[in-house]
Amino acid sequence: MPKTNFTIKEKKMNLLIVDDSKIVRRVLTNTMTRYFKKPEWNELNLFEAEDGLEAMEVMKKEKIDIMLLDWNMPNMTGEEVVDAVRANKEWNKTRIIMATTEGSKASVLKMIKKGANGYMVKPFQEEAIFKTLNTITARMAR
Repeated sequence: MPKTNFTIKEKKMNLLIVDDSKIVRRVLTNTMTRYFKKPEWNELNLFEAEDGLEAMEVMKKEKIDIMLLDWNMPNMTGEEVVDAVRANKEWNKTRIIMATTEGSKASVLKMIKKGANGYMVKPFQEEAIFKTLNTITARMAR
């Protein structure tokens, strides 16, 4: 498992996984549990939502540090979630990682311009997820 140089005073992470596929949510939950099960982390709080509307409800109740977000979902798309999160100044520090099948260069650029902090294309390998998390958490430490 790759090491991260991320340090945070609380050593706590609130992470939201948003995907309409229960299987994808389970895979990402297991991967996040392995990634944050390191000595430098005291606590990982995982939240799940099966669409953007549920994600917004979680955001209203919890301070989310990192969101793993699918693009194509019913009720509220990942793109609409990114727009809503970036429009709310209370949620500005939430890091958004797109975790989607939309892998064209135009799609990636579009979401980065809208405010996504990272991008992973399904199906993803655990090493790629860890690399993305290392990049995101290192930026958060600055």
